[in-house]
Amino acid sequence: MLANRDRMQRVGRKFIIFLGFIFLMVGYVMAYQKGLPLLEQARASTSWPVTTGEVLKSEVKSHRSSNSNSSTYSAHVVYHYQIEGKNFEAQTVWFGSDISTSDRSLAQNTVKKYPVKQSVNVYYDPLHPEAAVLEPGVFKTTWFYYLFGWFFLGVGILMAGIPLFSSFFRLFMKSGPIETANFAE
Repeated sequence: MLANRDRMQRVGRKFIIFLGFIFLMVGYVMAYQKGLPLLEQARASTSWPVTTGEVLKSEVKSHRSSNSNSSTYSAHVVYHYQIEGKNFEAQTVWFGSDISTSDRSLAQNTVKKYPVKQSVNVYYDPLHPEAAVLEPGVFKTTWFYYLFGWFFLGVGILMAGIPLFSSFFRLFMKSGPIETANFAE
């Protein structure tokens, strides 16, 4: 029975370490593949050139989870603009505006601010003119993916790190004390 318990603990430890690595991978992707580039793009957008565009679509979108009775809301604003004779369409109001929240008023205020057929200033990336934004800079929601990714990284570090550290510590303690040479003799 004691051997069975030890086996279950080893399996449980391996499972926790595996989950920890999953959290680490998800956290890395969210923080460094999605969040950090978004922050860098938001910072850079403050120095992008400006052109005039027009709002094509502006609506509040409702998102309902299949396992929840609550809804989240986001503003869906589509605008078009022209750079050097080429037509472009974009949907980014500000970097991080694609985040859905339970606060419907945030989406409603954005839609009110950008009604259909309104002329708008469009800030576009001069190297990639298909990347554009109506409100340049970093906002609270711009930090979402980066901070949420770090939350996952932290949980992953704890889940994988603690069992691994304790295993190495036990291994080190089983090998006995380290003998040091006495050079004073």
